[in-house]
Parts: sequence; C-alpha cells; structure tokens
Amino acid sequence: MMFELKDLPSYDTLEAFGGRYGNPDVQGLQTWLLWASATQEMISAFEANLARVSGLSQTQFFVLLLLKRNPDGLSVGALADGVSVTSQTMTRVIDRMVGAQLCSRDIDPADARARLVTLTSDGDALLGKALPNHYAWVAGLMRHFDAQERQMLNQLMLKLNQAGVLPG
Repeated sequence: MMFELKDLPSYDTLEAFGGRYGNPDVQGLQTWLLWASATQEMISAFEANLARVSGLSQTQFFVLLLLKRNPDGLSVGALADGVSVTSQTMTRVIDRMVGAQLCSRDIDPADARARLVTLTSDGDALLGKALPNHYAWVAGLMRHFDAQERQMLNQLMLKLNQAGVLPG
C-alpha cells in the first residue's frame, strides 16, 4: 500500500474543505498529510536503494533479516507474521528465494508435516552486502535529526503504537 498524493493542498485549501465538509482538526490533517507524504518518500527511497544495491525487495530483505536472527529456521507462517503479509504471499516470496538459493525449505525435525525456512550461505552473503549500504543510507537520512528530535520521534511513534493506531 502506498500514499499516492504528491500535490499536497495548502493550509487555506484544507481550511476551506474543512469548513465545507466538517473537518474538526485542519491542523491535524495538514500534519498527517506531511507525515504520510514524507513516509511514502522515505519508503520509496529505501526500496530503490535496496533494489539498486542488492536486487532485493523490501519483503525479501526482511525475510533474510528474520532468518539471520533465527538460525534454526522459521515456518512460512512465522515469516508472514514477521513481515506482515499473508501466508500465501510469503509462500510465493519463499518459492522465489529458494529458487535463487537465498534460503532453503526443509522438513521440520520436530514435525515431519511442517517445513522450516533457513538462510543459505548465498542468502547470508547477499544480506552481508545489503546491510552496510542500508545502514549508511539510514544514517544519511537520520543525520537530519539531532538526539532530542530522534527521542521525540520515538516517543511520538510509541504513543501511536500504544494507542493502537499503528501496528506493533
């Protein structure tokens, strides 16, 4: 899902629409529009950088990270939950990643009916290529915020998370 509005309205326009259509918080809408637009730009830049450096999609990158953190392997369902996609979508992603030898899908030793997905050496090597660049990209983005601003961002996002507005 993406935020598609690039031509953000002026405050005057928001105020006029607010009066006409009953918006009780014009300033809140303006803040939300700026936030959503900036978030979309950040995610787009993240995905473009990731694709350019490693050829990975966001989902594949996060699967590799989850597998690196869980060396004994994870089920497709656990990976789907960890990346917030359906099991059906994750199955397709894993099929492609197995085909590219980035991970393997083997019988779970604890349950012969189940499969565990594990990181392969090729997947580990690709993650090792992607992470330094990703960390540098994030550092470049975050250099625009001092420690106090970062703490404020953390507190604001935690507040939304705790209010149940954002998934946790």
